Amino acid sequence: MSPALYLIDTSGLFRIFQEQHRQVWSDELASGVIATCPTVDLEFLYSARSRADRTEKLRMLEAVFGWVRVGDGACERADEVQRALTERGQHPSAGAVDLLIAATAERERLVLLCDGRGFETISSVTGRPVRRVLDSPRAGAAAPRWQIRKADDEGD
Repeated sequence: MSPALYLIDTSGLFRIFQEQHRQVWSDELASGVIATCPTVDLEFLYSARSRADRTEKLRMLEAVFGWVRVGDGACERADEVQRALTERGQHPSAGAVDLLIAATAERERLVLLCDGRGFETISSVTGRPVRRVLDSPRAGAAAPRWQIRKADDEGD
C-alpha cells in the first residue's frame, strides 16, 4: 500500500519545483506522501527536450514522488463526472487528462494537489478534496468534504 496522501497533477509538479514552493512542501516531498500516476508522468514527460532530458525528468519523478496506478474503472468514472459537469454546463473546465487524474485520486482516496482551478470544478461533482500547491500544507484550511461513493464502500 502506498503511503501517499496526495496525488499531484502536472501543473502542480511544475509549480512545486519552484524553490519557494519546494521549501514549503519539503516535509511532504521528503516523506513520500506526494504521488504521481502514469497519466501525470506522461503529461509531464511530454515537456522533455531530448532523450537525456526525459531520462533525467523520469529519474527525478522516481526519486521524489510516490506512484499510484490508474485503476480499473478510471475511464468510466471520468465519463460519469464529465456527464455531470456537462449537465451543469461546466464540462469545458475539465479536460480528459484532468478527469482521469481526478478519477485516480478518487479511487485511491488521495487529496488532489494542483495549481489550476479545473480540479475544484471536478471536486464540486465528486466531493473529493483538492489542495493547491500555493497553499501551505500546514495552513489551517477547513477539512475537505469527502463524498465516498457506494462502490468505494463495497471495495469495487
